[in-house]
Amino acid sequence: MKAKTQLLILVMSVFSPVATAEIYKCLTDGRDAKYQNSPCIENKQTEVKVNLPIVERKQITLKHVDNGHYLINAEINGVKFPFLIDTGASFVVLSKQLAEKTKITCTGIFVTMNTANGKVQDCVAYVSKLTIAPFELKNVEVHIASNLATLPLLGMSVLQKFNIEQRNGEMHLSEQ
Repeated sequence: MKAKTQLLILVMSVFSPVATAEIYKCLTDGRDAKYQNSPCIENKQTEVKVNLPIVERKQITLKHVDNGHYLINAEINGVKFPFLIDTGASFVVLSKQLAEKTKITCTGIFVTMNTANGKVQDCVAYVSKLTIAPFELKNVEVHIASNLATLPLLGMSVLQKFNIEQRNGEMHLSEQ
């Protein structure tokens, strides 16, 4: 019993809870323990009721700008800038100027992409760390486009790593 108590204390101290959940330890006639979220039924005995931490996932809420788009601040190699969230883009796309400013270099691999403005040649590069608000992504593939006329695009290659909800003019991104 002492080892179980120590394990419980260890588990509770590892997490930084925002809320707690009650867990019930119920015993069967054979003294087998069953853990559940609800109180034990009549023919079973509740031995222990403990509060375990609920670990909250990281989340960010974005409000759309006047044109209905969502922007999110990011950082690459110490340079901070806004991204346009683009669920229609397959990849993260940076302008050639922003790639130079963030010291991102082309790998020498070029791909042809179909865009709303027609076909373009993008250069493939990799970012060792992309920080987006509370999130940090490592080894992210980015495309460098010489003719990108908008803000950099945060496409589905990154967005697919998040749970995305959109309602009432807000977009909620959270860890999966």
